[in-house]
Amino acid sequence: MGLLGFLASITVAAQKVVKKTYVNANNDYIQIDSNNCYQVDLTTASGDELSVEAIIDGEYKKDLVVNIEQEGQTILVNTGFQPNFIFPNDKLSAHKVVSIRLHITLPEYHDIRLYGTSSHVNATGNYKNLKVDLADGVCELRNIGENVQVKTQRGTIYLFTDKGDILATSAYGTVSGSSIPSGDSVYDLRSVEGDIHLKKTE
Repeated sequence: MGLLGFLASITVAAQKVVKKTYVNANNDYIQIDSNNCYQVDLTTASGDELSVEAIIDGEYKKDLVVNIEQEGQTILVNTGFQPNFIFPNDKLSAHKVVSIRLHITLPEYHDIRLYGTSSHVNATGNYKNLKVDLADGVCELRNIGENVQVKTQRGTIYLFTDKGDILATSAYGTVSGSSIPSGDSVYDLRSVEGDIHLKKTE
């Protein structure tokens, strides 16, 4: 059973910063819901600790929270409103922006799934399996392994790597970039309308 640690929320200028840590995150499967987030930065570290830092801005920043929960063998990470929050009944509410950026450090070599709509996802590190599902937005993969699968509807995918076994297909977009030699890591990159860019690193 993991232990959830909390660090107090800090308000810096117009932003609220929330940090949470989940200790003993030995669960094989971690699921991240990025639907409320404009950007998510993923990285990995040795050990069994999951840490989340959220930078929250916008009209409702004081009412937004970061949740880390365990359901069976799955750890769930998401953001949302306080349970007692009630949207003001005014015409401007729909236009008030919810602005959340997450920086998540995950234990190495776990199964991770991230899903969202218009998030900009930056991922680096070592994963047993990483699956990213986006509608729009952007997914950038840099110095990442071992098995990575990205699917988008219209979102753009970037892969920066020195080698790997790569499958990249887009039904109505384009696939472009460098010739990359084969390697141990596997990249399965698919989009319906988005473009895919492959870049060989040194």
